Amino acid sequence: MLKKGLTIKIQRLLASAFLGLSVFLIPTPLFAQIDQSAKALQTTADAAGVGGGSDLLTIMGRIINIGLGFVGFIVLVYLIYAGFLWMTSGGDEEGVKKAKMMIRNAIIGILIVASAFAIANFILSKLAEVADQNGGIVSSGIGGIGFPGASGSLGRGIIEYHLPPRDAVGVPRNTPVIITFKEPIQLSSMIQGYDGSPSSTKLNVSVMKIYPTGHAEQTLTSEQANVRFTKDHKIFVIKPVQFLGNAVTKTNYTVELGTGLRREDGNAAFSGSFSNGYKWQFEVSTVIDTTPPQVTSVIPSSGGLYAPNIVVQVNFSEAIDPTGASGIFKDGSGFTNMEVAASPVGGGAATRPNGEFKISNAYTTVEFVTDLSCGTNSCGRKIYCLPFSSGISVLVKAATLSTTPPQAVLSESGYDGITDVVGNSLDGDANGQAQGPPKDNYSWNFGTSDKPNLDPPSITATRPRAGDKGSWASSGGSSNIPLDQPPEADFDSVLQASTLTTDSAFINTNEPPKLADTFWWTTQQLLLSVDGQVATSGARIVGGRVRINHRLYVPASTTSSKAVIPEYDPYLISDLQNVYQNCFYPAASKTCAANPASPNCCDERSSNQACQYPLFPFTP
Repeated sequence: MLKKGLTIKIQRLLASAFLGLSVFLIPTPLFAQIDQSAKALQTTADAAGVGGGSDLLTIMGRIINIGLGFVGFIVLVYLIYAGFLWMTSGGDEEGVKKAKMMIRNAIIGILIVASAFAIANFILSKLAEVADQNGGIVSSGIGGIGFPGASGSLGRGIIEYHLPPRDAVGVPRNTPVIITFKEPIQLSSMIQGYDGSPSSTKLNVSVMKIYPTGHAEQTLTSEQANVRFTKDHKIFVIKPVQFLGNAVTKTNYTVELGTGLRREDGNAAFSGSFSNGYKWQFEVSTVIDTTPPQVTSVIPSSGGLYAPNIVVQVNFSEAIDPTGASGIFKDGSGFTNMEVAASPVGGGAATRPNGEFKISNAYTTVEFVTDLSCGTNSCGRKIYCLPFSSGISVLVKAATLSTTPPQAVLSESGYDGITDVVGNSLDGDANGQAQGPPKDNYSWNFGTSDKPNLDPPSITATRPRAGDKGSWASSGGSSNIPLDQPPEADFDSVLQASTLTTDSAFINTNEPPKLADTFWWTTQQLLLSVDGQVATSGARIVGGRVRINHRLYVPASTTSSKAVIPEYDPYLISDLQNVYQNCFYPAASKTCAANPASPNCCDERSSNQACQYPLFPFTP
């Protein structure tokens, strides 16, 4: 009896201990899983821009969270009840057996609930990652493909280009955020409390937010980001006070432009299909950019004789700070970081012609065009000339170095020379070091004739091939191309980069209207050497290649009885001009001879009508 009584007391003691521990220990993983799931839900909601909202994803997550939490509570009550039966069994074997069975079942239930929480947490975390990667707003796609919303303003809307580009990786930590708009922007909507003074530079965070993706609560404050802008109020450089990311791990960042952004006339910058604003992401690396920029090519080439309507073009090895590389020179004053001077061949004093320096081509090209009208091109637009029959000298200035080279001095008036976007001064002699002016200044000379060049540019090749659609089910031509393939067109002359915009080179599509705010594109010019390949530094340049980068295409689907055939039609219009300011008009190629009666080339066929695309209905 003594032995049996002792056994019963030990059993009761163990049961009490187990019950006591279960109250404090067993719920811990359950509540931890609940907390993790809640965090995953919050991350998803925050990344989607609907934190605390009632979107379908959040509602589903909350239902799962509450349901599994309720089941877990029932299992816990069941376990407590089983412990109570064991303690009050009084040594009754049937009672103890029943209690043990209930405890075993409860433990199995706990494992099931914990697994369910783990699975739910995993799924929600992946959904949060998708929301993050897609810029926070996931639009319903076609054929199971999802595209980020708030993207369409890049190309079709008010945004021409920005840096870092969409989905860029390996971005140096000291890279600023730069945005080019197609129209002047109201300064007070980009700069908090803007009063016109040089010290008024704080970012208006109610309009523009920069934060680690999925962590909107860590948005940079107005004190943590300064704003500079070009004199035309179209390009804005936002420089964080502290470097983005960290030196250990890569960090994803999100940039949001909100509906409070205003054009200079006071109207909303985002409207219609793009009224949700604009958002994009990029990945910041762990490194700091200390490589100074170099000049890779110039047009005209040094020592040659050229028609006076040639555009002075300088191409750089990387993106250049636009505030220090663009501006107007007029009547002896204005922009001085680059200089163009003319000396008459017949003798006389050198002069600096009036004109404008423009930056374009993803901030890698700077061009100078005078304000001296000297004729019209084939589109009836004015062309502008350098002084006739003159020797032209061009000077590209390096910026004054700070105490921490290659960084240049940044004053209230900006840089006093050319720097890259992170502030590294120009390496004009290409020796890999920034040594400041005058050693790193870059200069060259050429001559002008007395007669303008009025030959229009023409296309020599396209990719995908124009006029070769073939069967939609076959390979080759412009069918079955990769989803990310950019349309390209090679020209027989270098283009004036500032005329290559998202309005002069674009893609029309028959995608449904609900995807309008997901389709974006940007443009760039690649210079071509005599072999038709992209030119390397120092190569002789004979042509230009237009490339249109874009959002992934929607793949054609033949899974249903009626094939879904999305079509994408690149357009190059007469706003494009070559470096002699001659327009791409009449639209023509080597095999399509357009003329005033048939001014358009549609799929390599002359037409007197505008090219009518898309040709096929696209019904998702």
